[in-house]
Parts: sequence; structure tokens; C-alpha cells
Amino acid sequence: MNKLSLTAVVASTALVLAVPAHSTEKEFTTKVEIDAWFPDAKVGSKDDAVRKNDVDASQAFSIAFEHPFAYVPNVKVRYTPVRSDRFEYDQIDYTGYYKLLDTNGLQFDVGLTLTQFANGEFNKGGSVSTDPTQPADQSFSETAMNMYADASLHIPDTHFHIFGQYDFGSGSGTRTMDGQAGVKYILPVDAVDLEIKVGYRVMDHEFGYFEGFDSNQANVMVDGWFGGLSFDF
Repeated sequence: MNKLSLTAVVASTALVLAVPAHSTEKEFTTKVEIDAWFPDAKVGSKDDAVRKNDVDASQAFSIAFEHPFAYVPNVKVRYTPVRSDRFEYDQIDYTGYYKLLDTNGLQFDVGLTLTQFANGEFNKGGSVSTDPTQPADQSFSETAMNMYADASLHIPDTHFHIFGQYDFGSGSGTRTMDGQAGVKYILPVDAVDLEIKVGYRVMDHEFGYFEGFDSNQANVMVDGWFGGLSFDF
């Protein structure tokens, strides 16, 4: 908990000192997103290209708060549980971001994400380590700092938008990447914008947390199609 709190303070300080986005005339907004994700997985060495692990259908929930203050970052929290026969974890992303562009045709955000891996279990039911003294099952609860980018491009004369989101970070033997891209349909309904979206999401994490495993052996890739709804009000 102390490690998480310290990392959060460092991230917040870096964001406040960053160059602020171009200000736009807007009021306070809240965006709630719910996704249904249907991924597959691969764990172990990158040289092993065979998918060995099915992942339970998952959900992702997020909430974002935006405001008109140029020097204060907007905030988003996203929760994604991942369950497989060889590994599992709860991924919680705490993001502070600025809107660099926000027009009718293009939106582009940048920031920092503190990713927390909670309730983690790696290599359940078997060992890929050549050292028999090392335990097969290892628990983990760690954090990682990532760069964040989110972009959306409006298709003219339609309600459709192409979107992409990307988190990436590397350090201390661990590399984390979480990206998604797809198409969304935005339908204004009174005071609420309803978004219907479909896309593809990829988590590609190289964990350096475990005894007896290097980051290549502890490579976890989870990817698949998703569909979701969001409400912007």
C-alpha cells in the first residue's frame, strides 16, 4: 500500500508539472463505460507461438471525470479482471490526462497511467522453470507506471468515429502494454451522449516479478474482440 501511495504521488506531481493542454470551453462531464471482452491468451516464452490458454469472458468498467481547468489533469479509473487456467489478476488503471486536441473532428489525450495488478496468480497448475526448487505457483500484487494516449477521429457526415487507446511502460525488468482500437457510434440523447463501440484489445505484459522466471518466460498476452456502451453526461 505504501508503494502504491508513493507511486501515485509521483505520477500526480509529474502530471501537474506537465505542459497543459490547449484550453477549450467546456463544463464538467462524467463518462461511464462498460465493455464485454472475449479474449484468448498465451503465456510463457515468446518463441512459443501456440495459444495454450483460454481466458474467461471478461468485463471492463471505467469512469472518467473532465473539467475546464487547464492545469489540472482529467482523471479516469478502469477495472479489468483477467482469469485464465495459468494466470489471473485484477488490472486497475488510474489515469491522469490532458486534452491536447478537442475539436468536432479530432480528439487527442495524453497522460500517465498508474497500473495496479491486484490478486495476481502466475503459473497456476504447472511450472515452466527449470529449477525444481522454485515454486510453481506465485502470487503477486504490483504496480507499473505507463504512458497514456487516446485518440478519436470523426468520420465526416456520420455518427461514426475511429478510436484508439494505448498504455505502455517499461522498467525494473517488467514491460507492460495495453492497447485497443475500433469503431464507435455516438448518438446524442437529450443531455447524454450514448456510444456504442466494437474493437480489439491487446494486453502484452512481460512480468519481472517472479523467482525462477525471467520476463521472457513470464510473458502474458491476452487479446480479443470486445463490444461496449458508454454514457457521457
